[in-house]
Amino acid sequence: MPFRHAHVSFVSFAIDITPVGTADVMVVETDLHLNPQHPSCNGRPVQNLVAAAQEHLKANAGHTTHIRLVSSRSGEI
Repeated sequence: MPFRHAHVSFVSFAIDITPVGTADVMVVETDLHLNPQHPSCNGRPVQNLVAAAQEHLKANAGHTTHIRLVSSRSGEI
């Protein structure tokens, strides 16, 4: 099932490799600032996106084990 959310612009997949194994990762690009130190960071939409990602993991158990959120917004603090 595809992951859809108002603040998601792109979804891709990766594999994280560690000395003890691998993890399937869904990489979610968002237009939200994720750095809480940034003045434009708004916690409520970020938390809503995190909750939606957690629900997606629960509903699709076995397909993806991790979701990584990546901001497409730039800017120094």
